[in-house]
Amino acid sequence: MKINHIDPRLVSDIYTRRQEAKKAASCAAQPGSAGPKEAADTVEISGAGRELQFYRARLKEMSDVRQERVAEIKRQLAEGTYRADARRIAGGIIEERRLDRRV
Repeated sequence: MKINHIDPRLVSDIYTRRQEAKKAASCAAQPGSAGPKEAADTVEISGAGRELQFYRARLKEMSDVRQERVAEIKRQLAEGTYRADARRIAGGIIEERRLDRRV
């Protein structure tokens, strides 16, 4: 949505008036006064949002390095038996690039 011809000073004035009103309401709601109290803001996270939080936490728990695989490759390098498969490496790079585009 595009809104044209809005004077920034108008927005600033509205914000200032709202802040003053909040301050006045806050002073009126001090202990010992019978003024109205301002309702607290609340936030609810959707089921999908909670699921996303769960998976992010699980990913943080996981190691970025597969230690067993590193040990195996080190062993193969020491023995001189390690052979890199160029097609498999290239395929992995291409697949990772495709996944990056989806996200």
